[in-house]
Amino acid sequence: MCGICGIYDSTQPEHIAATLAQMNQMLVHRGPDDGGEFCDKTCGLAMRRLSIIDLAGGHQPICNEDGRLVIVFNGEIYNFPELRAMLIERGHRFQTQSDTEVIVHLYEDERENAPLHLKGMFAFCIYDRRAQSLFIARDRFGEKPLYYHVDPQNGLIFSSEIRSLLQHPTAPRRLDYEALGYYMRVGFVPTPLTLFRDIRILPPGHWLQWRQGKLLIQPYFTIDYCPDPQLEREEDAVAAVEETLRQAVKRQAISDVPLGAFLSGGIDSSSVATMLQANSTRQVKTFTMRFEDEQFDEGLIAREVAQHLGTEHHEFVIPNVGFEPEDFWRIVDHVGAPFNDTSAIPTYILSKHIRDEVTVALSGDGGDEMFAGYPVFQWGVSIRRAQQLPRPLLKSSSWLVNWLSQQPAGANMAALRRIRRGLAGAAAPAHLLPIEIHALFEPAELHALLRCDMTSEVATGELPLFTDLPTQAKNWSHLRQLMYYRQRHTLNDKMLTKVDRMSMAASIEVRSPMLDADLAELSMRLPDKHLIKNGVGKHVLRQALAGKAPDIVFNHPKTGFGVPMHRFQNAAYKEMACELLTKQAGILQLFQPQAVQEIIRAGTEQQHERADRSMERANYQLWSMMQLAAWAERFEVSL
Repeated sequence: MCGICGIYDSTQPEHIAATLAQMNQMLVHRGPDDGGEFCDKTCGLAMRRLSIIDLAGGHQPICNEDGRLVIVFNGEIYNFPELRAMLIERGHRFQTQSDTEVIVHLYEDERENAPLHLKGMFAFCIYDRRAQSLFIARDRFGEKPLYYHVDPQNGLIFSSEIRSLLQHPTAPRRLDYEALGYYMRVGFVPTPLTLFRDIRILPPGHWLQWRQGKLLIQPYFTIDYCPDPQLEREEDAVAAVEETLRQAVKRQAISDVPLGAFLSGGIDSSSVATMLQANSTRQVKTFTMRFEDEQFDEGLIAREVAQHLGTEHHEFVIPNVGFEPEDFWRIVDHVGAPFNDTSAIPTYILSKHIRDEVTVALSGDGGDEMFAGYPVFQWGVSIRRAQQLPRPLLKSSSWLVNWLSQQPAGANMAALRRIRRGLAGAAAPAHLLPIEIHALFEPAELHALLRCDMTSEVATGELPLFTDLPTQAKNWSHLRQLMYYRQRHTLNDKMLTKVDRMSMAASIEVRSPMLDADLAELSMRLPDKHLIKNGVGKHVLRQALAGKAPDIVFNHPKTGFGVPMHRFQNAAYKEMACELLTKQAGILQLFQPQAVQEIIRAGTEQQHERADRSMERANYQLWSMMQLAAWAERFEVSL
């Protein structure tokens, strides 16, 4: 596990080494154990290492036998022992026991097909000294990040984090208005955009080649859903999932340093912890973050699971009123972008607490996306059915619900809000449904919030990166089309971004067996009936875990990992909100002051559900605006 960065610049070779050192210094938290650099007249590569595999011999950069190829690598390749054996049979000579060296020899043989053979999480760059080219690749689902900037005069720069990339003098700090439109609409920016104009992130499952001043980007993996007739019988599907998950956990448990598991008490983390303990000859360490607010706390469930499995269990508690400004700024600094998922805070706190116990932790991340665990999937399928209703009926129903919401008796009815949003989704074009059900700000809200001359610059309509589906999507079910949005966009750009940046800020490696290449492929071949049954998601995963975990794991309502912001707010939080959002300079110039004041008021004062806006949405709108303003200030973003 590392952070990597690099520069290709044939015009100013004398500046490469000094700038590269500055970029690498910003990645020390990602790799406090070791660092390395390579420089020649046109290219510089650097890395910081968190030593996990081959502690003594895994120093980077690493070269192939003749020194032509040089690699820096961030991540873990779980099938590297098998690949290493294969490459030795082909005649390759190895100097280390590391997975890094496996990649460079594999690239010698397979070139751009090399990433297809890798089962793991990764972002790596290989420099071909003879061809004067760079080859960069990123894992299938985006567990490891890779940002880059192309300068027509100076070449290519890349890094694991934006803060590192910005150490290069040519890295731009101008706002990308297209990206801002996505952020304001749904709360995050989809790959390959970032909020910095001309800074991009390599999409998951893609490789990048830089040669003779030309950039080529191609996919090596694409999401597709093809139900397998051999998995029609539930028993066969359950057996396949159980065995594939068992092998995924076993593969990802390889480590030369202490390893444990996050345990929330949910199905996903319980599945991983169960398989990990079953494969282990020692008592596995499990870790839970608890909340004082019982509504958000799964700690007692996690404790029962740990007792059932016989793990060495550790608990840490977050108080209700515990906002710390340092946590807020840590998110901004390490993500390098406004990040509206408040669960980044407990993710960092948990990672920091366990650092003294383990260096590697397995998590259940990805289980909801792969096995249809989110309630929004079932809601979305219901809305799809409602889209078949006559338009006049939908229109009149919407009018009635809006009217009821404005009456005194209905003003605080949360059910009316859900019905209203469902009807709005049903009335929208089918390809816009994922945006409608995940919206942070509605188009009407944005028109009121943005300055009049900004509404044409900030996209509020089609958002093509979300709506342009691959050609094979015409064969997918409604459920799979909704799952694609979560797997392709929110998984990569929110969930995995949060986990990588916050765990690495604490110098912890987090692995996600649910995103194992074999398990992910299997999940895409499952018939829909094995995913949701009788209105309950993750059916096949539940069956695979049945009898191996306490019944309470399956029976309690799904609980997210987000901070209960209405309880978490304190004087420091409200003071920061006012300080960040009442300025009439910088990025705040793009917004109407009165509308911003209403967001502050609702986000800090609303303490119950309403028919027009949920308490959670009010909190997230405020947090998102605070993050946006703080990011623009911290990184000196120009308009």
